[in-house]
Amino acid sequence: MINDKQKIDIAKNFNEHHAMSVSAWTPDKDYGSDDEHYLTIYDNLMMGVYGDCYGINAEYDEDGELITEATEYEVEVVQFESPQEQSEKFTFELTSEPSSFAQFIEAHGRSGHW
Repeated sequence: MINDKQKIDIAKNFNEHHAMSVSAWTPDKDYGSDDEHYLTIYDNLMMGVYGDCYGINAEYDEDGELITEATEYEVEVVQFESPQEQSEKFTFELTSEPSSFAQFIEAHGRSGHW
């Protein structure tokens, strides 16, 4: 599962890529912290608020059913939302980190010592 630090890093990279004030990418409201503000940007990225969000490496079967979820994503930020004249693509990758419980199972499950 992706953690908040990774979400915040992705949102910061998105903001730097588009060279706009961070407030331009989120609703005008009071946020409890900068981290909360960046988490909102991440959520907006995933929900397609800034442009269509595609899972680049997702795998589907012949019936169109999802086999493997994507870990690499691309957002095409349309021209009127971007400081550039043409649409821009922003890509990012999600890496999952095993929870402490998953690490425990992996460490002890191999030898069978519980």
